[in-house]
Amino acid sequence: MAPELPTGGRKPRIGVLMPAGRLEGNLGVVTHTYNAPEKAKTLFTNIGDCFVYDSSLRILDYSELFPIYVPSDGNISETQIEQINRLDYIFLRGSNYINTNGQWDPITAVLEKTKVPVIAFGIGVQVPDNSDEYVNESTRRFLNLVADRSASIGVRGNLSKKALNSIGIKNVRIFGCPTVFRHCKPELKLRRVDAASIKRLGFTLRRKTHGFQTQQRFMLRTLAERYDTEILCAGELEEKQIYYARSKQVENDAAVMDEAVKKLTAEKWFYGPRDPLLDLYKSSLSVFESVADFERAEQNLDAVTGYRLHGNLLALANEVPALYVTYDTRTREFVKTLGIPFVDGRYMDKFSFEEAWDNADFDLFEQTYQKRFGDLKNFLEENSMAHRLGSTPAPYVAEAA
Repeated sequence: MAPELPTGGRKPRIGVLMPAGRLEGNLGVVTHTYNAPEKAKTLFTNIGDCFVYDSSLRILDYSELFPIYVPSDGNISETQIEQINRLDYIFLRGSNYINTNGQWDPITAVLEKTKVPVIAFGIGVQVPDNSDEYVNESTRRFLNLVADRSASIGVRGNLSKKALNSIGIKNVRIFGCPTVFRHCKPELKLRRVDAASIKRLGFTLRRKTHGFQTQQRFMLRTLAERYDTEILCAGELEEKQIYYARSKQVENDAAVMDEAVKKLTAEKWFYGPRDPLLDLYKSSLSVFESVADFERAEQNLDAVTGYRLHGNLLALANEVPALYVTYDTRTREFVKTLGIPFVDGRYMDKFSFEEAWDNADFDLFEQTYQKRFGDLKNFLEENSMAHRLGSTPAPYVAEAA
């Protein structure tokens, strides 16, 4: 049983700092270009951020939700400050906020004018390999404010904890990411399928993965020759242009397609108009503007692999087995936290997907998930955050104006 809430038993009024996307009725979180292909073809959107926001809202139990957007000058009205102070807490959705490029001063200045708790819900570090420098001064100041306003900070893994410890923040709890817990289940039981029996395979695309472009291209083409492969796009701009042009959802579709192909050829992702990868894009590329649509697509697959942290994680959350390809400190930290099967992209010479898949230990993931579920529950209760873990995910509550 969850502890008695400091709100006297009522569901809390909560704010979300820097939400990703927006709520669309009972559908859940969608991108800001949902149902707007003309706009979508001009804007990069990372739907992985929407996964985290949507999952956080499914886990938390609340009565009112207030998105908090801070302008670049940090100038918000006294009325807005009063509205924030009427909240029970603000949460910072999980993302790569522990880094040396943060520009948090406007947000910190606003929060310093308030008294409400601020709780980091699954944040993580993103730094180069072997770096001992984790934050700049702006990020340090912001994270120290969060640490002072909460019982603990929830992070993705040990490297994130080490980064926070290095700046004097010790009240850190590791549980991973809200996305994997979005169905609030204490246990997950993945479907088991050997490589020879996979028919429908999902490939989570992250084209702009520095140093791994040729490897990713080769892996995608090779797997598509072996399996009925759906390319799952998380929001890359040229991929969206090809998708919406192919399906004739935008004006001047031929010109939009031609320009996107030229751009990807110049970047050496395509090797010209006769590249089989372009044919694969035209037949098997999927773009999603809602979390629900991406999730539904993965539920219909036998297996998932690829380079997208959150795309793979959403599959696992739906008990679809997924094999990660890790390529940086962030992905390596993440698979260790949750015991997720992976191949390290740095060491894929003479790589066999079939062999890696059949050797993947999904039992370890299921066991680790149960432990991390308990860690998340403890974190939420330690911070007096009402939740639905072990119950039915909370229905979406419309964002306040």
